[in-house]
Amino acid sequence: MADDNTPHAPPNRRRTDYGGLIAIVIAMLLGALVGLVYGRQMWIASGGPAAEVVKLQATRAQKAEFADNLAASDPAAAERLRGHIPQIDKRLAEVRQIQQLAEQQGVSNFAAFTWKFADFCGDLFIKALTLLVIPLVVTSMVCGITSLGDIRRVGRTGLWTIVYYMATTAIAVVIGITLVQVIQPGQGTDDTFAFVSENVLAKQGTTPIDTLLNVFRGQPGEPNSGMIPSNLIAAAAETNVLALIVFALLFGAALTTIGEAGRPVVTFFNGANDAIMKLVHWVIWLAPVGIFGLVAANIAKQGGGEAFGDELAKLGKYVATVSVGLLLHSTVLCLVLWLLAGRRPLSYLLGVARALLTAMTTSSSSATLPVTIECVERNNGVSKEAAGFVLPLGATVNMDGTALYEAVAVVFIAQSLDISLAFDALLIIFLTATLAAIGAAGIPQAGLVTMVIVLTAVGLPLTGIGLILAIDWFLDRLRTTVNVFGDTVGAAVIDRYADT
Repeated sequence: MADDNTPHAPPNRRRTDYGGLIAIVIAMLLGALVGLVYGRQMWIASGGPAAEVVKLQATRAQKAEFADNLAASDPAAAERLRGHIPQIDKRLAEVRQIQQLAEQQGVSNFAAFTWKFADFCGDLFIKALTLLVIPLVVTSMVCGITSLGDIRRVGRTGLWTIVYYMATTAIAVVIGITLVQVIQPGQGTDDTFAFVSENVLAKQGTTPIDTLLNVFRGQPGEPNSGMIPSNLIAAAAETNVLALIVFALLFGAALTTIGEAGRPVVTFFNGANDAIMKLVHWVIWLAPVGIFGLVAANIAKQGGGEAFGDELAKLGKYVATVSVGLLLHSTVLCLVLWLLAGRRPLSYLLGVARALLTAMTTSSSSATLPVTIECVERNNGVSKEAAGFVLPLGATVNMDGTALYEAVAVVFIAQSLDISLAFDALLIIFLTATLAAIGAAGIPQAGLVTMVIVLTAVGLPLTGIGLILAIDWFLDRLRTTVNVFGDTVGAAVIDRYADT
């Protein structure tokens, strides 16, 4: 894939657009400032109090249901859950008062405009990026495969890509388990307002084997999910990126075997890929406005700066453990970048900074994929073949940050419930967190759902997920950033060694 088959050949780097990068950073800071200072008014303008009333009512009902279910088997746990209900009722009364006051006094026009503007900008940016994901995956994968020529090189490149992804994911899980065992963030955690969402409860009983099978065949009752959907067009409409990757790999491989007849098709896909990358470049010009909207709106949705601060204070040690773990794993990835890819980590990081900031704001590696490919190719000189093959695959199966987060979260839940985990349980967490992360979709908070697999594997109650739900939206952005960085490092590593 490189111009020179020598593994030490320097990459053809291009100049990074520092002006655009600075604009995105300023937009993030401005969005955070608006969200922290004016977020409460925006939350009220968005109908946040009414939504919280509904959630608190659901939490109260769920606590009572769980308590009734545990009354016979674990009376102490049932009594503890019933003890939460008066505190939930108190908070419910407070929020209803805020709601009534807002209805009586009305919402300021400025607050309503700020909320609508931020939400509109963020939503428009996400949709513009998501619009390009499907055509970009198909064209970039086909171009990447056909450019390899010999079909045997496809298998070798794919094998080393999977080996890299599995190795870095395993390292991430080890870091997470080690940190959470040392820091012990789960001791003395308050789970009064813990609520388990329906999509999490729906995964109850799912085993690691089920997860592995579902990756290939899809979810039962969902014919367009999994690697081999019954209808490729419907799978694309449902943003089943994994199915498109498999089809594009096979289609591209087939084109390399039919000789002259396949050349016009290859030319078409090369031209289509160039055109889509030009569209990506245009969309990136919207990034500062879109990122401002995403940051401001997301903080406002949580109730503003004061509410976010309260959440952070309650789960401070847990947030610190996950954050330190992600930072340590990012350091490991920088070492891999330096030792295996022969790149300078700081220079490479600056080249992909726009993609990392986009990942942080969108919390979706799939939505970030167009920006990731653009940054890796244009700023860091990674070959089109490597980027087109490695990055779409990585956005689907490489979830280092998610794997680390799930390992930390599961042990944290056990600690908060005063459950001691033996070495064999930690080993199960290691294996299932690695597998669950691979099975996680590249969409916001997908790791929260796949965490059910890990909890089930070690016999922990799903109710523990409610402990971390309040702060998950924030940590989701951090782990997605690490996921994307791991993909970009993988592209540099494969680009260096694929031809040797």
